[in-house]
Amino acid sequence: MDSSIVKLRGYKDGLHLIVNPKISLSEIELAIQELFAKMNQPITGTSIQIDLRAPTLNPEDSKHLETHLTETYNLVVNSVNIFEESAETPILAAPATHSIATDLAQGQNIDFDNAQVVRQTIRSGQTTRCLSGSVIIYGDVNPGGEVISAGDIVVLGALRGTAHAGANGRLSSVIVAMELVPLQLQIGTYVNRPPTGQKQRGYPEIARVGAEDIIIVEEFIKF
Repeated sequence: MDSSIVKLRGYKDGLHLIVNPKISLSEIELAIQELFAKMNQPITGTSIQIDLRAPTLNPEDSKHLETHLTETYNLVVNSVNIFEESAETPILAAPATHSIATDLAQGQNIDFDNAQVVRQTIRSGQTTRCLSGSVIIYGDVNPGGEVISAGDIVVLGALRGTAHAGANGRLSSVIVAMELVPLQLQIGTYVNRPPTGQKQRGYPEIARVGAEDIIIVEEFIKF
């Protein structure tokens, strides 16, 4: 099946299922099935938005697709958006927004082989930034805590807050934690919001941008 029919993309406002509906509804559903089958991270319970390219589905088929995603994959569909073929969608045109962008533009030297070491837990309301490379945290990142890094983020404890690696747009950056149960992960411009109530798995995990251009989480063995 042509992978251009459906794509899953993570943006600042969450996951978008981009559908190019120039074929039958049954073929679209098959393409979605094949797309999800290739993913090594379940997205059950995740909120998504559907972006339909024109010429689009009729209202009945559009509603059927929304119901199919909800009932078959237990996804929460927040909205269905329709975009003209020739128009650049606001979502795709959105910049990699974050307050660190100005700092990086001021000539910050980045050395990904060096890392800033933080020997404490990042508590709620606290933010740790490392705009010159990677960051290693000897402690936890509590809910409400935030870590921002131009390179990788390694948490030698539990990551329960928010982590943004590759904050200068480096999509090869990764996030590693002994317990990975975050409120939100971001690598470059891609965002992952795990399902509410996700439980720890009892082993270290690594988050990275996968082949389908979404953040995937898997067991961490080694770099």
